[in-house]
Amino acid sequence: MAQLLVQDLMTQPVKTVGPTDPLREVIQLMEANRIRHVAVLEDSGRLLGLISQRDVLRSQEGSLSGALSSEQSHMNRWIEARWVMTKDVRTVHPDTPALEAALLLRSNAYGCVPVVEDGRLVGILTDSDFVEYAIRTLSDPGL
Repeated sequence: MAQLLVQDLMTQPVKTVGPTDPLREVIQLMEANRIRHVAVLEDSGRLLGLISQRDVLRSQEGSLSGALSSEQSHMNRWIEARWVMTKDVRTVHPDTPALEAALLLRSNAYGCVPVVEDGRLVGILTDSDFVEYAIRTLSDPGL
């Protein structure tokens, strides 16, 4: 059996935003696409960071202390993606062995890892991609 690579499992295209896009748009993008991670790219396509559901929740801590959801929604119009994103994100290459990427996800408790080639974002590998692979593999009657 050929070695399974990141490119065999990764999700593409990746949902992205710019660094100055409002958090409200990031949240809407996540909800509309039922995703937990959004990449933040500069105009050249270079990856600047990631925004996860955890990052969004962390940015909303004020709402837990009494701010109304409509007030929080209004504030989210002014909060920029670059202020919420996680910087210094670990990445993998499309030719990275899937096992190596899986170990990276597990050992760091990451929900995803961006896939970068020649400095440009080409995909994202999520824990859900591994679950989908397991379902396909376990559903194969030839096992």
